[in-house]
Amino acid sequence: MIQVVIPGRGTLNLEVLVLDYNGTLALDGQMLKSVRDHIRRLSPLLEIHILTSDTNGTVVQQCEGLPVQVKLLESTDHTQEKADYLLQFGSREVVAIGNGANDQLMLEKAHLSIAVIGFEGASLQALQSADLVVNRIEDGFGLLLETQRLKATLRR
Repeated sequence: MIQVVIPGRGTLNLEVLVLDYNGTLALDGQMLKSVRDHIRRLSPLLEIHILTSDTNGTVVQQCEGLPVQVKLLESTDHTQEKADYLLQFGSREVVAIGNGANDQLMLEKAHLSIAVIGFEGASLQALQSADLVVNRIEDGFGLLLETQRLKATLRR
């Protein structure tokens, strides 16, 4: 668990990390090199899930050996499916990271949400639904590993 007290917002007790894959962790289906190390560093602190439609058909191979659970999206409404995925965690606090329009509802429902601009850019819907916006996924992971950064940005 990652615990951080944010003045004016209260205490976050984050237990689960839900990540979009393409555009957030990967470019053209290939996971960014730095992502693997960050996932390994975060896995003792958070249960990690990756949600994807797997446009490039690479996610299973790219996540091999990583301490993550991969969920291939199956419905015709990925926006709702991603949001509904968070329901399984009940009262456990979730942090979600994504960049696309289909991440909008997931970002809204999460206890803490981070939009990543990255190589693909980010949809306006994702940006407006996020608590924080970062340029690179590494910066998003850095917020979770160095929680004083969260406190500095989110305090009221």
